[in-house]
This record gives sequence, structure tokens and C-alpha cells, in this order.
Amino acid sequence: MEIVESLKSLFKDRLMCVYMHNLGITASISKNGLLVVLDNVFLDDIKKLKQELKKFKKLFSTPLVFEADFLAKNEDYFCMEILELKENAKVLFGNDLLQNIDIDAQALKNQIKREIASKILAIRSSFLELTLERKTVEDIAYRSLYNFYLISKYLLYFRGVDSQNVFEDLEKHLSIGLDNTKKLFFMGKRPTFDKLLPLFEGYLKELDNFLKLEI
Repeated sequence: MEIVESLKSLFKDRLMCVYMHNLGITASISKNGLLVVLDNVFLDDIKKLKQELKKFKKLFSTPLVFEADFLAKNEDYFCMEILELKENAKVLFGNDLLQNIDIDAQALKNQIKREIASKILAIRSSFLELTLERKTVEDIAYRSLYNFYLISKYLLYFRGVDSQNVFEDLEKHLSIGLDNTKKLFFMGKRPTFDKLLPLFEGYLKELDNFLKLEI
């Protein structure tokens, strides 16, 4: 694969592993991402990688770059992301460094609580500051959607639900409405701004439901 050969040429034996993942993908954000694992990560490495990946920017979103032991050392803080990578990521090069990481259930619950509170506060603050221009609203809405998809998925996980229709099942099992959230998440073509803004406002109101949940 061209991207792998490019990274091998750039980092030589310092390249430990390369994954392709779909973290962050919604109907309107379709590019896969890369997880690049090095022995250590220095500023010069990031600069080199930024330059090298310019020719692949149409194929991949901005990569995640980790040291080899980063996730193992921080597993309690990235429980949802690690579980998603273990389930959906594809190893393009090297050994799978995630296979031996076990996630603690209480750590996962703690992350869910922390993510709900911090993301909602961040979105509220952004809404207060933003100029209500299209790009700003889109950035806030679409960046946060996947976070709440993951939160919803693992809220269902703790209720014994292995869901293929996460938002619909969350509505069913927790009795909350997520109409605007679903429209934003599954909308393949982004709407005109006059239609986006009320959807976004409805989405903000729906997120408040997550603060009321028992976890």
C-alpha cells in the first residue's frame, strides 16, 4: 500500500505499526483515518509527517500519531477509542499493539461521564462565542457527533445491548428523543445554512438528555 511504503521510507525501523481506522466517520465525513505508531514521537516527526501526508489528504483524514506505549499507559482515559480500534481498525503494517489491552468497566463508565459533561460544556461555550457562520456551526456539530455516537454505543453496552442502530436503540431503551442528532449524523449531503442552524439548536437541546442519565 502506497501510504505504508511512504511511512516506512520516512521513519525506517522507528515505524512500529500503522492502522487504518474509521473513528469520526459520519454520513457527511467519509474519509478513513490513520493511526501511526512510532518508537517515540518528536516535533520533527510531526513536521515530516505533515509534509509527507499532503499527497494523501484526499484519501485520509488527519492522522493520530502515538508512541508505542501511549495507549497502554493511558488506557483508562481512552477506553471507548481503544475498544473501537480493537473492533474496527485494520492493521496495515506491524504487530497489533491493541490486542493485549483490556479495558476496565469502571474506567469506561468514568470516561463516559467525563465525556458527556466536558463535551456538552465545550459545545455550549462554543455556541456562545460563535458568530453563527456556516463553517463554525458545522465544525462544532460534526466534530461532536461521533463523540456522542460512541457515548451512546457504550451506554447501550452497559445495558447488554449490542446495537447496529445506536441512536434508535438508545431512544428505545433510555426513552430519550434524538431526532435532530440522527438527522445530522446520517445526512449525507450537508444542508443549507438556514436548515442547518435549527437542526444544530435542536441537537444542543437533545444533548442535555445525556446529563440526566444514570450511568
